[in-house]
Amino acid sequence: MTDRNVSTGGIDLVPVKITRIVDGDTAYARFADGREEKVRFIGVDAAEISESAGGIEPYGHEAAEFTRRQIDGKKIWLEFDTAERDQYGRLLAYLWLEIPEEINEDEIRAKMFNAHLLLEGYASQVTFPPNTRYIEYFSQFNAEARNAGRGLWGLNGEDNAVLPR
Repeated sequence: MTDRNVSTGGIDLVPVKITRIVDGDTAYARFADGREEKVRFIGVDAAEISESAGGIEPYGHEAAEFTRRQIDGKKIWLEFDTAERDQYGRLLAYLWLEIPEEINEDEIRAKMFNAHLLLEGYASQVTFPPNTRYIEYFSQFNAEARNAGRGLWGLNGEDNAVLPR
């Protein structure tokens, strides 16, 4: 593993260490220069786990725990899209668990954490242009999880009233 930025498959990747999980779709990352930043994962929306962030929503704790188990304390690579920050000042990024050999569906499914959240039903797809690089893949992964009833898509009863449609 390299501690330097990497260019592969036409994208630039920045190595970071995840230092703290906020919830299913947000974490803190430490860069090689020592600075730490809050990172919001592009293209995914996990349920909230904080009253102050809009209330505790069904499957929020499960999503946060999945994210914690998968990336907390680990080295990953960030990929940025067109807009680097959101209105709250958070960095916006795709998270790669491993450096992809090329950019294709198999590599995205296997190595991109944003895709894992969608495929396993821990988040639903959300799109905020201009950050739309992987929109077609994310749409497919979201539909796949929903059709299979994975994760939040498997909730029954009143809880489904708060799920994205």
